[in-house]
Amino acid sequence: MRVLFIYNEVECLALQYLSAALREAGHETALLFDPRLFDGFRQEYNNRLFAGVASFRKEILARMEEYQPDVVGFSVLTANADWCASYADEVRKRLPQATIVAGGYHATTSTEPMLRTGLYDWIVRGEAEDSLVRLVDGLAAGEVDREIPNLAYLDDGERYVENPLTPYEQDVDRYAEPDKELFVQLGPPFHVGHMVEWRRGCPWGCTFCGNNAYRQMYYPDRDDYMYTRDFLRSRSVDHALAELRHVKSTYDPKILRVNDDDICADEPWLKEMAERMTDAERIPFKCFAIPNNINERTIKYLKQIGCAQIQMGVQSLNPEIRKMLGRPNSEAQIARAIDLARAEGIGLFVDQIFGLPGETEDDLKKVEAFYQEHVPDVVSIYWLDIWAGADILQQSVDAGTITQETADAIKAYAETGDISTFRGYHNDFAKPYAWRIDTRNVFGPKMAGFLIKTGLYRIVGRFNLFRFPRTWRVLKNVNHLHAFPPAREVYDITWARFPRMVWHYMKLRLRLWTGQEKQMPMAVMPPKAAGERAPPLGEVVPLPRNETVEHRAS
Repeated sequence: MRVLFIYNEVECLALQYLSAALREAGHETALLFDPRLFDGFRQEYNNRLFAGVASFRKEILARMEEYQPDVVGFSVLTANADWCASYADEVRKRLPQATIVAGGYHATTSTEPMLRTGLYDWIVRGEAEDSLVRLVDGLAAGEVDREIPNLAYLDDGERYVENPLTPYEQDVDRYAEPDKELFVQLGPPFHVGHMVEWRRGCPWGCTFCGNNAYRQMYYPDRDDYMYTRDFLRSRSVDHALAELRHVKSTYDPKILRVNDDDICADEPWLKEMAERMTDAERIPFKCFAIPNNINERTIKYLKQIGCAQIQMGVQSLNPEIRKMLGRPNSEAQIARAIDLARAEGIGLFVDQIFGLPGETEDDLKKVEAFYQEHVPDVVSIYWLDIWAGADILQQSVDAGTITQETADAIKAYAETGDISTFRGYHNDFAKPYAWRIDTRNVFGPKMAGFLIKTGLYRIVGRFNLFRFPRTWRVLKNVNHLHAFPPAREVYDITWARFPRMVWHYMKLRLRLWTGQEKQMPMAVMPPKAAGERAPPLGEVVPLPRNETVEHRAS
């Protein structure tokens, strides 16, 4: 079977794992990618006019028709649900014979409303490798087993059927190495750095996070779903080190991002990794952590294995709001984590959510004062996104942050993607605090002091002039990927890729207009031969390559 994924804006590890599983089962996979240059998650760079000019929708749909897939798959988030629906509608019209399958967070939490749109034939809920393979095998054989775990569908187009979820796989080493080439084949934006994950799940069930909804689904009879280590499943250190050796010898990335929700959550694992890692595996990386698990031991382990930057989720300095969110850490723990990272010379970003239910101006005064005493490299301001399925949805209604009507729209798939408290639901009292913090992030101390003292920071914030110095910093560093630039320059693989994404796809846009390029690029991964398995990790075996593409990080 030919399975085509259509995705947008960023690299997706989940699709790479699904592709690897399907190919091992003998199916061909392909990817069409919509960069959404000025119409995506990066709201500060969006522009309706530019988005129209830079749209690849026509070419993507034409290439899809030419490829004639048997199955078209979408990974659906609440934030991109409308984008997925618009493409699914086109698939339904242009390829009526194709089967349309959805998975991902929003598809898992709003399954029935999505199916009742008539745009999707099947939804695979939760972790999907095994269930998706069984579904595609059944489609290839002409008869789908309707008892496949995790599967949901409308029986005879009317009765909603939702099969039980398979318990989480504890042995995550059994999954094939993800198909990185699914994105690498698309060109230079995906040759920058590398992404891996060393464990699945998170010990925390924060109410604003997708893990919150998944926990309630996978552990419906437990009242400790807000905190349980059962959700966390680590790969063996052998397996993780072998993948790093393979990655380093094959792609030679200069920067790495470890996508674990909390890299310090499994301290014994981290200790073993630090004791065993050599230069053959060590790549400078950025990771994510939670203050509770950053201590004198874990911070040294991180330093040993090459950690260059940490993104640490603080979210709120109001203890009652933290308790509501499911973050029982104390202010002292947050301060200690900041101070430890700075002492070890590891770059530190702290995430602070604005627009939380129950937030007051006094809370924001405290935020501003706290970070002047305990100074990270960057205080990243995120405005709360309210996702279907998570507890934050009802918490926001109860606090009056959003109306019940809005909550119903988010749950029911009428959501348009505008789910942020910044754009629709929050009082303006928070914005000056966010602007002052961003002024300190972006400008040097003297200039920041001047802008704040004179009140000019309000103009910078209101017209989002922060984007210009940030863009300059990214452009300045984009061709110097031998190391992470200073954390103050807000660096990440995503930031490194974004200017390349714009440059690469705008050039492609011109080539398509002038006829120099005839069609939208598409990655295609052939099925593995019958009985063939992925080479054992630990053995360095180059992946199949398209000779016209330069694959090394550049």
